[in-house]
Amino acid sequence: MTEIGAGQQILPVGRGTWRLVHGRQTVESSNWSGVDSMTLGMAWVRHLGRTREFVVAVDSRLSGGRAWDCSPKLLMLPRSDCMLAFAGDSLDAYPLMLQIVNSINLHPRTLDRTIDIVHLKGHMARVWRSMRDFIHSLPRGQTVPDPYDVTFMFGGYSWREKDFRFWRMTSTGTTFTSENPKRWGPDYTTLRIHFFGDEPAVADAKKRLAKLMLERGKLPGGDFDMEPFEVLRDIIRSGVHNSVGGPPQMAKSYEHMNTVPFAIYWPDRASGHATVLGRPLMEYELPRWPIVDPDNILFAEPSAENATRARTDEGDNIDERLTPF
Repeated sequence: MTEIGAGQQILPVGRGTWRLVHGRQTVESSNWSGVDSMTLGMAWVRHLGRTREFVVAVDSRLSGGRAWDCSPKLLMLPRSDCMLAFAGDSLDAYPLMLQIVNSINLHPRTLDRTIDIVHLKGHMARVWRSMRDFIHSLPRGQTVPDPYDVTFMFGGYSWREKDFRFWRMTSTGTTFTSENPKRWGPDYTTLRIHFFGDEPAVADAKKRLAKLMLERGKLPGGDFDMEPFEVLRDIIRSGVHNSVGGPPQMAKSYEHMNTVPFAIYWPDRASGHATVLGRPLMEYELPRWPIVDPDNILFAEPSAENATRARTDEGDNIDERLTPF
């Protein structure tokens, strides 16, 4: 119970519901949202010639009483062949994600990738299900914890399947269900994509992406390049959806079973400000990874010399080489 004024108290009675008590008067609302993080994210298989990559891109805004536009929603896991992103309540998401990091580090076979990501997915669901048993001290009158209010996007390269595998993992009461990607193409090998996040933002992204792919002659016979990232970029810049904002975050998993996050110039390359996983870098920080120009889909790769030293107080520029990626 929280005191908010003379004779006034806020009493939470369940997730998303609170009760305002003022003397003998009681008012209930379903708009209590102190830690929600609705999101827009996309995961897809990118085809570039004979090269394939698994890409995840997501916004950086946590919201609920305030907006915080530098929040990590995309997590690099200790093993190098996969990654994990989320949409939903950060009170649920962060403990669940961090305990998966601990669990992977605990077991050599999960850490060295002997256990394939297809089987790791089942282990993750079991860990998350068991963690729910330790929720207690519930609001007055509540005897069972609310279901997790979070959706995860998990995927990477499967050495067993010799292909990229990725799933949207959604809480359904006491467990998680996993859903394979949607196919926009004629078969399973092309136009594979998943959307996750706020329903209005997801619907907007699907419409924009379909329009863009049609304009480029890639539906139904083509495949995705960086079009989903372009759609995410445009929606963030538009400000149409209050729950979606901040710098885009992006990472790729490769067929050589390595996963790499990318730095991104934001709001654009002209600003010269690089962000990594949602956070603008300090002036003395140099990223280890390529810096993406979000408009031309080019990246600036620091030279070997500048990659090993920080900028001086006089503001040395990074020696860049712009190339398509």
